[in-house]
Amino acid sequence: MQWKSVMLSLALAASGASQAAEINLSSATDFTRTELLLKDDQGANPDHVQLSVILTPEATERVARISRKSIGKRLTVSINGQPISTAMVYSALGSQFRISMPRPVARKLLPTLIE
Repeated sequence: MQWKSVMLSLALAASGASQAAEINLSSATDFTRTELLLKDDQGANPDHVQLSVILTPEATERVARISRKSIGKRLTVSINGQPISTAMVYSALGSQFRISMPRPVARKLLPTLIE
């Protein structure tokens, strides 16, 4: 499976930064496929967990619209109510993307993905 090379690295906004736009996703209704890479010692961030997702058509439209409006701005992606990543948007997101997150964030998210 070929993934669009979009990596959203965790860079939580510090105080004083401008308000980030938000995309709120539900693993139960917005994802058609998820894959979790727990360990990759050869990867760019071996201390991070990577979540690859494929979105439903409805979620794809919503994510594309919000990310297009956010180009040049910060965007926070939340999954199941949990903020996962805040990053600068350089292009619109599509139906497939990968989110890189520190292990503590992944530990909190994982149980919600299984439910």
